Amino acid sequence: MRSLVNISAVVCLVLSMTTLVSCKKTNEDLIVGTWKCTSVSLNPQNFIESQRYIEELSTAKFLFTDEKYVAIAIGNERSYGNYSIDGDKLVIIIMGKEDPVVAKVNLLDSKRFSFTYSQKAYDEDDEGHSRYITVAVTLNLDKIEDAH
Repeated sequence: MRSLVNISAVVCLVLSMTTLVSCKKTNEDLIVGTWKCTSVSLNPQNFIESQRYIEELSTAKFLFTDEKYVAIAIGNERSYGNYSIDGDKLVIIIMGKEDPVVAKVNLLDSKRFSFTYSQKAYDEDDEGHSRYITVAVTLNLDKIEDAH
């Protein structure tokens, strides 16, 4: 009888642990909602268009839905598309754009979201010659609303 009680206790313990573990939200759950940019960082930090990038991206808002739809507002521009998130990889396919935005998720919880992606930016070398450089853009966002 005592072993039956012990087995029952172990089964109850395992079931309760499984329930607690399954309640943990995944990145697919956490990303859903409306996010507002709180800060932008660039690497390299100084290039011809860096200040414009920071000013524009600082206004960014993102709406991610359960249906994998994304709406992006940056300044007066609006973009729409689809997204996928798998672990720390976020892919955004914007309608009308040929290449997807592939980003690394640095942080994602119920209140904060940070991701980094690469983008080509116009610059000039030391001699004033035009060139394009690759810039790592990191956006830090706060959740302002859960999607309903």
